[in-house]
Amino acid sequence: MHILERVENYVEEIKQKPYIYKIQKQGIEVFKNYIMANCLEMREEAFDKEELNKLILFWLPRNKKYLSEAEIYQVVYTIHDLFNYMHKEDELSTILELYGEEYMRIYKAKNLLQKMTKDPVISVDPIVIDLDKYRARKKKSGYSEIATTYEQALFEVQECKEGGQVILNKPSHNKQYKLLLEYPAYKYLRKGDIIHAVIKRKLFYVYWELEEIRAYYLPQALEFLKLTT
Repeated sequence: MHILERVENYVEEIKQKPYIYKIQKQGIEVFKNYIMANCLEMREEAFDKEELNKLILFWLPRNKKYLSEAEIYQVVYTIHDLFNYMHKEDELSTILELYGEEYMRIYKAKNLLQKMTKDPVISVDPIVIDLDKYRARKKKSGYSEIATTYEQALFEVQECKEGGQVILNKPSHNKQYKLLLEYPAYKYLRKGDIIHAVIKRKLFYVYWELEEIRAYYLPQALEFLKLTT
């Protein structure tokens, strides 16, 4: 059976339980969007664990930037319900242990870091924008600060020290970048995490600053990220 047909079967069943459908509706839409963007001709049996990992580790954090920790948990829970429905496997507890808690952590970290960058988007369902931050970013986009160096890359968290000093590097590079982060943001970073970000450093300053967070990935996403760079 085509994978989207199987998803529709799942939806029809889950709609018999309105409360669960309400919780899972967003995750179902995320799953369908992924299939339509990447696996349109795929049959359900071809959606294996490798494809599942690609969706959760790479595509989801890259394309669903503005989700709360609770929302992302529900999305991951729904995706794995769908996976188990297609494959008749009972691995939900193991999968949620692997991705659920870690996903809440990386989204918590990302959301806290975004606040530090004055990101104007507060939420997307519905869309809510902080107008003061939006105007400030719009005004700033027309110029670059004098004597400031910018770097945009995938950075790997190399070390997190108590007090907020975080050391980043680029995978396969030797250059280090030192950030000084506020509490409690640095508490949620872990060695090996991958951050797609723009950072900047002013002349004569020791520490770099976060300018923009584009995505935040678990370490296991690196194999998929390498295929896109």
